[in-house]
Amino acid sequence: MQRRKTSESEIAFHRVNLDDKSLFAHYIEPSEEQNCDLNFANIFCWSDTYHSEVAEAEGFLVIRFYIEGAMCYMQPVGCGDKRQIMELLRRDAFVQRMPLRLYGLSHEWRNFLEENYPSEFAFDTPRAACDYIYRTEDLARLQGRKYQPKRNHINHFVARNDWHAEALSSSNIKDCHALNKKWLEGREIGDTERAEQQALHRAFDNAEALGLRGMVLYANGAPAAFSYGTPLTRKTFCTHIEKYDSSIEGAATMINRLMAQSLEEEVEFINREDDLGLEGLRFAKMSYHPTLLLEKTSALHLTPEQRQMRELWHDIFGDEYHEIDSFLVRHGDAVPMIQKEGEKVVSMLFVVPLEVVCKKVAYIYAVATHPDYRGRGIASKLLGEALDMIRQSGAYDLAALIPSSTDSKRLYERLGFEDTQTPMEFPATDYLGTGSAPHDLAMTIKL
Repeated sequence: MQRRKTSESEIAFHRVNLDDKSLFAHYIEPSEEQNCDLNFANIFCWSDTYHSEVAEAEGFLVIRFYIEGAMCYMQPVGCGDKRQIMELLRRDAFVQRMPLRLYGLSHEWRNFLEENYPSEFAFDTPRAACDYIYRTEDLARLQGRKYQPKRNHINHFVARNDWHAEALSSSNIKDCHALNKKWLEGREIGDTERAEQQALHRAFDNAEALGLRGMVLYANGAPAAFSYGTPLTRKTFCTHIEKYDSSIEGAATMINRLMAQSLEEEVEFINREDDLGLEGLRFAKMSYHPTLLLEKTSALHLTPEQRQMRELWHDIFGDEYHEIDSFLVRHGDAVPMIQKEGEKVVSMLFVVPLEVVCKKVAYIYAVATHPDYRGRGIASKLLGEALDMIRQSGAYDLAALIPSSTDSKRLYERLGFEDTQTPMEFPATDYLGTGSAPHDLAMTIKL
């Protein structure tokens, strides 16, 4: 991408507020977008967590937000010149001293970036980020053999409960709060759950202004389930949150159907958002037979050094480019370290912060030196600098790495690593380690 320094951003961002609802409607409603991350109520209700900001620029709606300190931009929505808006985003990221990260990209936007900025971006399209999109008619009617288990759940609920349902309103939001409180009992509440609770309360506090649509299910005089959401476009509705009493069999299936029935005459599709990579949630959402799993791509604009690192990684380890790109995109907290000869990167590694068995671990990963530059002590020097940085940070209990060969093992031993055979438990899709748990045994240094 073209480089031009600027002293201040040319995009006038402001924090998302309720007055922006009409702005989103102007850009989103006429589009064919189905991505729930572009839904105004979603962005507003989660804005305290993600510090979401919005602006108009070059005929596009632009959204900027932050995840664990990393600044990101949502896919711009509009009819302007894509190259112009990309240059503005590039300069805005430069002013903020942040890498240019894009989130929620459609196939069209990914193709545009690949064609216009070849090799400049790393892309990642994780399965966990896919939105589940259903035909409203399918969820409302549950017809055919594939939905027989769902109809059985509903029949069981109807036969065993004195039930009724109401549209969400100011008079029954208190019952939703009561059910939500019951749902929380006995659960371990982490950062994700706390953020969801904050979003839920913000939605209920601003239900009328947001145009919240929902249903509340009662069984035997007590709230059994509720669901709510808002339209994204004229064709697609986004379900934001659904809660139910898990002790009442069939309540979850019933509220899902009631919600769809209330929307059947208005929208063609319902987006029930992603599954967060949770196996149980994925199974539940797949059991309703989505019409579409909407892929959403994240992209990171690479520096010239990072592009060289990607090539060195590929040449040394033979990993596919999509695997390397996924690491680069997902591990924004990884610290890259390089050794250059002139303008050429000849040696590299990453320091990845991890938590393993309740210990803070500095995991040294992808240690590679170009074959023409081996035998000169370059890797040893780089590893020494990495260990100095790790010690000086004071943030870790251990430094760890997994040797790829006997020769590398001897090198690490000379640097003070002990062959402790420490198991490193990596997620299967995280592109760390060897990809084989029995072989992911680390050498470590206590700090």
